[in-house]
Amino acid sequence: MNTRQADDAPSRQQGSLSVELALLLAFVLMPLLAGVVDFGQLFLAQAVVTRAAREGALAASRNQDVDRAVVLYMQNAGYSPDRTTIATSGERKSGTPVTVEVRYDTSNMVIIPWSGINANMAQVVGSATERQS
Repeated sequence: MNTRQADDAPSRQQGSLSVELALLLAFVLMPLLAGVVDFGQLFLAQAVVTRAAREGALAASRNQDVDRAVVLYMQNAGYSPDRTTIATSGERKSGTPVTVEVRYDTSNMVIIPWSGINANMAQVVGSATERQS
């Protein structure tokens, strides 16, 4: 009987190791992975929105439709124009600067509800300025 108890010890250790690994995966690694994915999505959205603002500013400097240029860029990048807000400031006179600001609501594209943690993470903002030609 004593030999039988000695044989059970390694299997008990393996069972506890499996439980510890499962707990580690569930409570540490999965939230960490979700955070990495979310921040990747937010950084990509920031780059797209900044580029869309540049496209809008370029269109404004050429006396073209700013909203159309921004919406086309956002659509081509795979982002919804419904969650995009476009604001243009500056006089539309030759030689004066025109600023285009684009805001995109990111609340539906993340796993973790960051807006509950920090309200600034509910959207990304990009702006660009060009001289009116």
